[in-house]
Formats: sequence, structure tokens, C-alpha cells
Amino acid sequence: MIGKELIGRESESVVVKIKSEEVRRFAEATGVPFNDRVPPTFVGTLMQASIAGIELPIVGLIHGEQKITYHRPIRIGDSISYKRRVKDVYDRTGRLGKMTFVVLETVGHDLTGELVFTSSSVLIAQAREEA
Repeated sequence: MIGKELIGRESESVVVKIKSEEVRRFAEATGVPFNDRVPPTFVGTLMQASIAGIELPIVGLIHGEQKITYHRPIRIGDSISYKRRVKDVYDRTGRLGKMTFVVLETVGHDLTGELVFTSSSVLIAQAREEA
């Protein structure tokens, strides 16, 4: 069950090194020219931080929104430490019935502690029929 009790839960910190080959493959997959710069949406690939106790349904899950704010550019070779947390959970009723919205926030710092980026994702899960 996805409910408000999840608000505030967060992942452990994950440290990743931004590697040229991964950035190149991402750029090619998204149709962006690779010029040794990290594309703006690359941080969306940082999904390794799972939050204990949260099981979102895969079937019917919709990625509703993504916002990324950069506080400085990410460069190839940077090591980034990031955490994800549940910022909000709320319900809405639409044409398809009750839906639960989960707002996830990801915050990334470099290893000196400087804030590099913040990201907010909204995931939408349609309510399942009770058996």
C-alpha cells in the first residue's frame, strides 16, 4: 500500500562516478550530440538509490513529471553522492478512478559537499481493485 506514512523516508547515499562511456551512450540513445559534456537529463539515469519499504507497482505506473535544477554543471569525471526521498504522497480521482501520486526528490552533492543538482519526479499509480 502506498500512503502518507512513506513521506520523509529516504535512501542511503549512493556515490557514482560520471564516466565518459556512460554519458556517450546516453547521448546517443537520446539523440544528443556527444561533445564531452553531460546532457541535462543525464541525472535521470541515477536510479540506483532505492528507498527501504517502498514497493511501487510496475504495472500501470506512470512517470508524470520530472524537474531538474542544476546548481553547477556536472562534468565527466565528477563523483556525485545522492539520496532520494519521498517528498509527498497524495490521491486524486480522475476518469480512470483513484490514482496515487508519489513525489520523489533526489539531491546530489559532489564529494566536497557542494550542492550539484536537485530533482523532483512525480510517479502515478492507479488504484488496484481489492480482491
